[in-house]
This record gives sequence, C-alpha cells and structure tokens, in this order.
Amino acid sequence: MPINVQQFFLQKRGLGYVAPILCTMRGLAEDDIEEAVKFHKRISNEIGDEDIFCEENTIAESVLGEGLAIGVFAEGRIIGLRSVSYVQDHLEEAVEDLKLDPAEIDNVAVMDFCVIDSAFRGNYIQFFTYLYIESLMYPNRYHLHTTVSPRNVFSLKNVLKCGFIAVDFKKKYGGHNRFVLYKNLRKSIPVSTRGRKQILLRNHDYHPKVMEAGYVGYKTKLKPNGMVMQYGRPLDEVPADGR
Repeated sequence: MPINVQQFFLQKRGLGYVAPILCTMRGLAEDDIEEAVKFHKRISNEIGDEDIFCEENTIAESVLGEGLAIGVFAEGRIIGLRSVSYVQDHLEEAVEDLKLDPAEIDNVAVMDFCVIDSAFRGNYIQFFTYLYIESLMYPNRYHLHTTVSPRNVFSLKNVLKCGFIAVDFKKKYGGHNRFVLYKNLRKSIPVSTRGRKQILLRNHDYHPKVMEAGYVGYKTKLKPNGMVMQYGRPLDEVPADGR
C-alpha cells in the first residue's frame, strides 16, 4: 500500500441504523477530478446558501499541481474532500488579508474548503483531514490562510480547534461576511485567555472593532443568547506554566 494511503473505519448514519464502514484516505489524482467536482457541487447545493458556503472551487488546479487535494472514500465513492490552493490570485489575496510581506507568498497556502457527506458527519473528518494535509505542506508552506462564514458555526469551531486564530472580519466573495483566520506553522502564536472579550457571532459590526483593538479570536462558545467568539490578546511567547 502506498505510504500516502490510510485506511480506517468511520461510523455511517443511515435511515434507522448506524454502522462502521471501511474508509480510505488518499491524495486525489487527475482521474478523480470529475467525481470530486460533482461531489463538491452536490454538497454546495445541499447547503444552498452562498452566504455560508461558496460553490467556487479550485479542485482541478489543486490536483494538477497548484495546491493539494485529498479525498476520503467509502463504499466506492467520495465521502469527504479537502483542498488547499496555491493558485496565484488566491495567494495574493491571502497575503493582503494577513498583511504579510509579499516576499513570503511562496510560503503561503490557502485552505480552500472541506466538504463531508451528511451520512458521515460527526466523525471529525474536518479535523483529521486538516492535520493530514498540514503534514504534507510543512515545512515549505507555513503561512496558512482560510475564511469562514460567521453562520457556519461547525466549520468555524473546527478551524479554531486546528489552531487557527481569527485576525480579521470583512466582506469577501461578492459581499459575504467572513472571518479571516491565520495559522503560522513556524511560529506559535499563543493567545491570552485573561481579560478576554466575547462577541456574539451575529453582531457583525463588533468583530472588526475588537480586532482593531488588538484582539484575536481563538474559540467559539455557546451562550444562552447565542454563539460567541472569544477574543484574547496575542502573546510574544508561550508563558511558563510554573510547574
């Protein structure tokens, strides 16, 4: 078995049953592009709201060398798909979003999307496919950029759990609200949880203000009045635990 192929069992939820199903995770090849594009479109249509998830993608470009794409397969079909883009226009936009030195552009990766078949959701596929594809990019690509809608609560929670921080909130992709999130694989960015601020995700006007005051978002939390983003100030280094 090639080293880039992994197999494991995931739980499938069907009509009136659950069952462990053997799955295979591997990089996508040119022959997979048509199926991957159709799968992405199906999930996009199921979501049916571009304010949450945009249909535009760079699957073909990623498979053919301008990025990376991996798929999780079960029962002879794709049930999970993650793509990373190195397309120049996307990299330039990421450099601008993250206020990076333009000379760093070849070290930037845009985490394009992750889509999961509804029958296999709840298996942490977003999380472990991210960790897997991160290992394929490092050490060459270490400035990681992604965007998430404030209405896409589950994806936002997963991205933050993967170590990203929210550094901006702005209109993108034709006027849709998006958190801009960043992770640096070379330099850890610890965030202080003391004196944190909490902003309801739906309060779009307040996120840019708290970020302009020097805070970054590091976690979502459900409160009685709705889901909030928790903000803290970034630290220069990881504090000593004093143990």
